[in-house]
Amino acid sequence: MQELFEKMKEYLNMDTEISFNEFDGYYKKVVAFLNDEWTELNQDDTMHMLFILDNLKSNGEDRAKRKEKEAKKYAKMAQRTEIWANALIKRLRDEGLNDEEIGKRYEAIYETV
Repeated sequence: MQELFEKMKEYLNMDTEISFNEFDGYYKKVVAFLNDEWTELNQDDTMHMLFILDNLKSNGEDRAKRKEKEAKKYAKMAQRTEIWANALIKRLRDEGLNDEEIGKRYEAIYETV
C-alpha cells in the first residue's frame, strides 16, 4: 500500500506526463492490490487508497478527453477507479465517518504531497 502511495506522490510531482503503458501498469497494480487487500485496509490506508483512486480517476478522465488512440481505455480506467472509490467511501461511512471527516482526512493527505 505504501509503495503505491509513494509512487502516486512521485507521479504528482513530475514535470512530465507518464506514458499510457506506465499509467496502465500502475492502474493494474492498484486494482490487483484492491482485489486482494481492500477488506483488510485500516482507515488510514483506506484514505490513502482513496487519494490514489481520486488521482487516477481525474487523470484518466482528463486523458480520455484527448484525441488519442487510448482515450477509451483511459475512460474505462476512470470509471473503474470511481467504482472503487465509491466502495471505499461507503466503507468509511459504514465505519462511522461522515463526509466532512472524510474530506478533512483527505485534505490532510493532500497536504503531504
